[in-house]
Amino acid sequence: MMTPPAHPAYERIAIGPDFIKDPFPLLRRLREAGPVHQVVFGKDFAPCRWLVTRYADVKAGFGDPRLSNQILTPLREERDVDALPLTTRAMRRADALLGRAMANVDPPDHTRLRALVVRAFSAKRMDALRPRVEQLTDELLDAVAGRAAFDVVASVAFPVPIQVLCELLGVPPEDGKVFRAAARVLSGFLPDDAAALECIRSLDAFEDYIRALIVERRARPSDDLLSDLIRVQEGEHRLSEEELVAMAALMIFAGHETTLQVIANGMLALLTNPDQLATLRASPDLLPNAVEEILRFDGPANPGLHRYVLADVEIGGVTIPAGSYVMLGTASANRDPAVFESPDSFDVTRRFHAPPLAFGFGLHYCMGARLAKIEGEVVIGALLRRFPDLRLAAEPQGLQWRPGFLRGLVELPVSIR
Repeated sequence: MMTPPAHPAYERIAIGPDFIKDPFPLLRRLREAGPVHQVVFGKDFAPCRWLVTRYADVKAGFGDPRLSNQILTPLREERDVDALPLTTRAMRRADALLGRAMANVDPPDHTRLRALVVRAFSAKRMDALRPRVEQLTDELLDAVAGRAAFDVVASVAFPVPIQVLCELLGVPPEDGKVFRAAARVLSGFLPDDAAALECIRSLDAFEDYIRALIVERRARPSDDLLSDLIRVQEGEHRLSEEELVAMAALMIFAGHETTLQVIANGMLALLTNPDQLATLRASPDLLPNAVEEILRFDGPANPGLHRYVLADVEIGGVTIPAGSYVMLGTASANRDPAVFESPDSFDVTRRFHAPPLAFGFGLHYCMGARLAKIEGEVVIGALLRRFPDLRLAAEPQGLQWRPGFLRGLVELPVSIR
């Protein structure tokens, strides 16, 4: 795997495990210092990535064909899999599962896949799920209403999106554990061999399950998204079995973990900004705008989204060589003062003159974004409506964050009395 030499004008910055607790001061310093920096994650200085920090460059990067979504291309060239470190083998296992997903391929494959699945994710279908999201949220909050305190993550932010996802695909509730395990490993770092083995086992179990479910739905179609994806056809094209498996895995990664963090990170932002909490309580009609502000202020992808450089590309005056890795720094871009006024302030009444980039942009804008926003609006709205005395039950600086490229809380303890 190629590691490009350090550019003489930019420092190589090691982003360690403490970064995820509060990444924004470092991201601000990088953005102010320059549009592109070499960074590394963890203790070693390889492989490094080129982090793009400013809104205009990040937005343009989403549409640059030289920045490929097939980020594990170099790993696919390794033939002696058994000789690879366990963590690398786990990455290859994830690539084998997700590699044919729409978010991980480039045109023309991406164009064909998007044309096949776009109708299945129509706004009408996503909006029709709102009553079920409301019902499920109320049921979960009924279970904790008699307590003095509870954990937002475990009680509602985790179960709502995974349950909605399972129901959308036609997965029985009792089988949801297979999906929950896959969701956990797809979004985290692999710090050691034990984590790598857990990742491989979880993804093996998920793939076995979803392949069996595909066979069942082919024989007995039902009124669910998986059956629709099996039936869908555009001209002579249909989704292959590998593409169906990859699509289901992508829905877990993009549809569950990101939504979980929107809810949890959003509630933390509200609880640590009491003036904004009061504003939203007084004007619940601001909920859609508040969710948009949550995505801008502390969206789930942090520092951003990965790309693999197919040909030399110049970004912000820096030439990034082919074979490099680029991270489109959405978290930094969403706090770029050139685009957002007072970007480090959380403001549920903010007027947006440019869209936050938390869900990407253009060709690769997340198709599940509408459902994630609906779930965020419903859950956050229900928490505020049902618990007028809701408050944080821990010091913000003491909260634990999960390692990974999705900035997510381990738990969010709240008091309601």
